[in-house]
Amino acid sequence: MANNEKQWSSATPGLLIILLDQSGSMMEPYEGGKNRTEFASLVVNKVIDNIIQKNFDGDAPKNRCFISVIGYGNGVKELCSGWLKDLDEAPIRYEVLKKKTPDGTGGLVDVEVKQPVWVEPITRNEATNMLGAFEMAKDLANQWINDNPEFPAPVIINISDGVPYYDSRDPRTCMRETTALAQEIMNMSNADGNVLIFNAQIDSVPTVKYPTSKSELTDEAGQFLFDITSVMPDSYKSAASKNELPVKDGSKLCVFGADGVDLIQLIDFGSSKGQGDKGL
Repeated sequence: MANNEKQWSSATPGLLIILLDQSGSMMEPYEGGKNRTEFASLVVNKVIDNIIQKNFDGDAPKNRCFISVIGYGNGVKELCSGWLKDLDEAPIRYEVLKKKTPDGTGGLVDVEVKQPVWVEPITRNEATNMLGAFEMAKDLANQWINDNPEFPAPVIINISDGVPYYDSRDPRTCMRETTALAQEIMNMSNADGNVLIFNAQIDSVPTVKYPTSKSELTDEAGQFLFDITSVMPDSYKSAASKNELPVKDGSKLCVFGADGVDLIQLIDFGSSKGQGDKGL
């Protein structure tokens, strides 16, 4: 039985789709003096850059995956999209960040680094059209599967702080519709296995990593995201153990109350089964 075992390579590249909540609640304060949208955008930019750097060979990265980032607020739009080489050549801009680096004598010093930016934080209040984002992701994944039946199954990672809300509809209706669509996507498959959906909740809730039961979560948003998350395939378990992730049989591919380390680790794990550098 197919079990999502194929690794991304130049011959068999993968598809990584990141869904990024850009609703108004994402402007609330979160971590390190940043609000949720600033925090999530910074992490997504770091992850894209790190995937590019890990696949660099000579003057350019090898095209071992295609990345699409989809933002959702009132509407849905592709924020960036391309093979690694294309993304490496076309960031929106560069941002100067400070990174702590060993000084050779046991201490740390701040070193300025240039961070490419492909995704910008939002600045206005909007709704949460998560359903539309999953519809776009389904279309992309379906096209990928039709064109590349022998490649690794697509991976979708959703970063959100809450439940879907769109078209002024009852949030419970929005959750039911989005759950039904996510289940359809998780039932899509190719020779490698089923499409996988990961979820990360950015919210001031108790931290829960890779739960096996909805009862481990105390809020409605967390329980909803649990329902739209894939169960970890067996092929991921050895990598999870290697990366010291707290997984059990039946663990779902989701984290709640995610900080920067948790979020980067989840996306790294989703994009490479954790076979790369632990901290990305």
